[in-house]
Amino acid sequence: APLLWDAPPPALRPARADGAAMVLAPSARGLGDWNPFAPRAERIREGGCEVDFRMEIVHLTKRRVSGGVAIAAPAADVWRAVTSYERFPDFIPSIISHDVRRGGAGRAVIDQVLQLSRRLNMRSQMTLEAVESPDARSVTLRRVSGHGFLEFEGQYSLSPRPDGSTYLGYSVELVPCPIFPLPLVEQKIRKEVPKMLAAMSRYARRL
Repeated sequence: APLLWDAPPPALRPARADGAAMVLAPSARGLGDWNPFAPRAERIREGGCEVDFRMEIVHLTKRRVSGGVAIAAPAADVWRAVTSYERFPDFIPSIISHDVRRGGAGRAVIDQVLQLSRRLNMRSQMTLEAVESPDARSVTLRRVSGHGFLEFEGQYSLSPRPDGSTYLGYSVELVPCPIFPLPLVEQKIRKEVPKMLAAMSRYARRL
């Protein structure tokens, strides 16, 4: 599918720097085709990796984010990285508190506090349940309780490739609490998800 901009693009647009990440210019669309509610898809260069990123408006306050990264490591090593829940603060810089309680049958409960904005002193606190599905090569993270998000359900999925590498996909559907400005949440997600995937890629390649 063609990649769409979240602002009216010119006929041609060069790649641009966005903080520490370099956004690789997707294929341009004409001004007449621009739709502000269309999915916004990008490929972002972060930490030496090219990360796919896509944000969709599900309804007024609900967002669906998806993307992934190709990792030069076998699926077994990527699985170890994804299920190393105790290491998540290394992958997600906005985590300021993190506690993991592992249960049986590939389940864990994660108590997590995230910094959404230092300037506004905005934080979210959630208890997440992690459910592993080794046969499907996926891990689901689902909100159990907390504040900051009314809904939050994410999933990691692994797709082995013939060359021995693995594509790590990530998707999440979320609804932030009304007290959190939606543009701020969108900006935070766009910043953190590519960093998280790039960090997991680096960790898996070291295993």
